[in-house]
Amino acid sequence: MILKIGAKKVLTMTMIEIISENFLIIFYSVIVIIILAIIARILNERERSKTRRELADINLQRKKLEMVEREKHIDKLKESSMVLKDKEKKEIDEISGDKAVLSRRSLALMNEIEERMQRLERGSDNAKLMKTLNEIKEAERELFGEEKGGK
Repeated sequence: MILKIGAKKVLTMTMIEIISENFLIIFYSVIVIIILAIIARILNERERSKTRRELADINLQRKKLEMVEREKHIDKLKESSMVLKDKEKKEIDEISGDKAVLSRRSLALMNEIEERMQRLERGSDNAKLMKTLNEIKEAERELFGEEKGGK
């Protein structure tokens, strides 16, 4: 038992001596590891930034291509309308006119619905306020009597 305690003390002392003798090496090793970790993180962030820039450039190019494609489509539509016969153009104009009338009617209906909804909301608010006012008046009559509550 005494040998075990003595062996533990010797082992502990030996480890402390080894650590104290090699303290500078251990310290510098830890510092080097920390510096390497920081450098790795900086390089990783730089790579991410580069990737984000490239992705933004690709998205910008894609949007430009979509705009060019839309312009070409519009140009083709213009060219195709020049080829149409007068009867076909007239039919398309009638449909466009009908569409415009329907759009105006829809807009008028939406405006009417919006106004009616606002009126309904205000009426509901007014009814709630009137109910609250009547409840307050009733509570005043109960507390103060008829003469003060009636004012």
